Amino acid sequence: MTYTVLWSPAALQKFSELPPHTAMIVDRAVIRLAERGEGDLRWVAPYHRLRAGRDEVALRFDKQEQTIHVLFLYLPLPRGSE
Repeated sequence: MTYTVLWSPAALQKFSELPPHTAMIVDRAVIRLAERGEGDLRWVAPYHRLRAGRDEVALRFDKQEQTIHVLFLYLPLPRGSE
């Protein structure tokens, strides 16, 4: 089953600010999940989180509408700021 991907304005803004290589990794992970149901996906209430390289994408599924809503991106902290 293929899902349509819908990006929230906040997620799309953050995505547009990513370096090209990181954006490609995130994009591929979301597309792979939407088209094939594949990916490192886990439930962290209240959202699903999809691992995309070092990043994670917060998602909400609507199985009835066959959509995946990309809500926001969790980006790793720069080294030394933990």
